[in-house]
Amino acid sequence: MPLPLNLHHLGWVVRSIDASLDAFNASLELTNLGIEDYGSLRICFLGAGCSMIELLEPRDTNAEFTRYLAEHGEGIHHIAFGVADIAAAINDARSRGVTLIDEQPRPGARNSLIAFVDPKTPDGVLIEFVQDHPEMSRLSHPDTPTG
Repeated sequence: MPLPLNLHHLGWVVRSIDASLDAFNASLELTNLGIEDYGSLRICFLGAGCSMIELLEPRDTNAEFTRYLAEHGEGIHHIAFGVADIAAAINDARSRGVTLIDEQPRPGARNSLIAFVDPKTPDGVLIEFVQDHPEMSRLSHPDTPTG
């Protein structure tokens, strides 16, 4: 039986978070959940109902996301699914023959745990599993019951 997956966020590579915030706010009025530095990225999460958009701004000219921007331009980079137990999600994917980039969970933005699936497995789409830190989950989705 498959594990429950919920759309957590869309990862959206941008040249400038500040410029993108103006555009997103003018058209969609999404809630800015905060900006943080994460490795060679500046990241901003925007609340979009039960999901989020993660704006990813490369800060290093040699970073993977800088190369991605040069090749593909701004836009959707990955789809992230929220899971309650990331180790179980990794094991479930592995048991189904899915090739993983991350065999073990690793630290992600907002104190989460993350793991990526090789995009060659799901038809070229980069998929991320995210297990939120309990406090971040409550802040991202305040209408979600806790308990």
